[in-house]
Amino acid sequence: MTLGIFGSGSIAPELVCDALNNQFDFGPEDPEGYFAPSEEFDLTVFLPAGGSVTSEGVHCVWEWAMRCELPYRVLWDETGNDRTVDVLGNAEKPEDILIVADIGTALVEQLAEGKNPMLLVISENEAFDGATAEVAAAALRAGLPVHDLARALLEVTWRHLPDHEPPGAEAVEGESEGQADLSVVSNAPDITLSAKEADVVTAAFAQAEELLDNLGNGLLTQISATRESLIHGRSLLAPKPEKLVEEGEEPKKTRLEIFDPLKNEWVPAGRGRPPKGVQKRRVPA
Repeated sequence: MTLGIFGSGSIAPELVCDALNNQFDFGPEDPEGYFAPSEEFDLTVFLPAGGSVTSEGVHCVWEWAMRCELPYRVLWDETGNDRTVDVLGNAEKPEDILIVADIGTALVEQLAEGKNPMLLVISENEAFDGATAEVAAAALRAGLPVHDLARALLEVTWRHLPDHEPPGAEAVEGESEGQADLSVVSNAPDITLSAKEADVVTAAFAQAEELLDNLGNGLLTQISATRESLIHGRSLLAPKPEKLVEEGEEPKKTRLEIFDPLKNEWVPAGRGRPPKGVQKRRVPA
């Protein structure tokens, strides 16, 4: 399976691990902080690397991929930030870093060429920034499934992208009264309504619109709060990250170090599982 990630939203690392491990059937965490491999899915991950695209959420997905020991490829526009260094520095081979002019376009193209593709996007307060919405729309036009990781893998459809037109949308024509009407071609004979019949049809439309308004103002407005409650509950049930031995307030980002007896010093663990029996510790990143 080919998995891509894009989005500027923030997301808790616990939710990332919980949602993706459940989705792709990864096993429990071992004492070294790595997850048991999935017996069902063979994943290749595409990560964006650039000053404007390697967000905290994207970095959390990179950390999850590392803890699952997944191969990943990087799409890099030759810009960077403090999180881009991690993504680039732990790529397994130089050829796993693809230099591109437009990361969003390249990501959709790579996913379209991959096996069983899926695009994960990260919203912020249930909304997408312009760049993320554009990538999501491009993926939907290419027939790729799109899911919002920040909303526990909610499927993204055109209704979540109000500023983008779906492909093949029916043309809209203006009526003489200023109302909008869908241009529909029909082979049925023309119908002439009396004034009384027209009133009945108009009343039926008004009742339908009133029902939709009531749903929108009542039931649908509760969906957001309910989803947030579910996400919060799942994050509380997720495995807690390993605590640091440092005194004081725990930093949000950590990295794993191992003790190198030849150098007589602690060094970054790097990609992959540390050698068996080696001394390990987690330190602020």
